[in-house]
Amino acid sequence: MHYLSRQKLHLSFFHPLMKGLLTLYILSVAGGVWVASLKYSDRAEFSPAGVERYVHGSGEAGDDAILGDPFAGMDASVAVGKSRRELIDIVHPHLFSVPLVLFILGHLLHLTRIPDWLKGGINGVAFVSFGATFGLPFLVVERATLAPLLYVSGCAMLVSFALLCVIPLWETWFGRPGKGFMAVTSGPRD
Repeated sequence: MHYLSRQKLHLSFFHPLMKGLLTLYILSVAGGVWVASLKYSDRAEFSPAGVERYVHGSGEAGDDAILGDPFAGMDASVAVGKSRRELIDIVHPHLFSVPLVLFILGHLLHLTRIPDWLKGGINGVAFVSFGATFGLPFLVVERATLAPLLYVSGCAMLVSFALLCVIPLWETWFGRPGKGFMAVTSGPRD
C-alpha cells in the first residue's frame, strides 16, 4: 500500500522485478476473464437473445429446446431458465471475488498518468457494469425484455477489464519516467 500513497509514483518507475510481478498478475486476470467468456459462450449465444434464453429460458419443452442439448454444453433446464437458487449459486462467489480484482486493477490504473477523469470513468463503468451484470439476472428471470441490458452490461464489464489491464501494462513497460500524461507518448524526453 505504500506505493499507492505516493502521488508522484507511477508504474514506469517500478523496479523490473515488480514490473514482472504486476505483469504476471494482470495477465492472469486477463486469462481468467478470457476463460470466463469461453465458459459463457459454450453455454449460451453471445447476444441479447442468447442472454434471454440462458437466464429467462426459451419457453420450449426440454426435449425440443435449441439450447437444451447436453452435448452442446447446455442441459435441458435451460428451456425453463435459471432458478433463483441457481442464480444465487452463480452470483454469490462473484460478489466477493470480482470487486477485489477490480479494486486491485483500479489501484494499478491510479498509478498511471492518464487523466483523473478517465481513471474515474473507467473505474466507475467497471463497478457499475459489475453490479448490473450480476444483479440484472434476477430481474431477467422475471422480465425477459431486460435481457439486452444484461448483454450491454456484460460487454461494458469486458471492455472495462480490458482497459484496466492494457493501460497499466502499457505504462509499466512503455511509459517513461517524467511528468504528466505526455510521459507515456513517443515525444521527446523531458
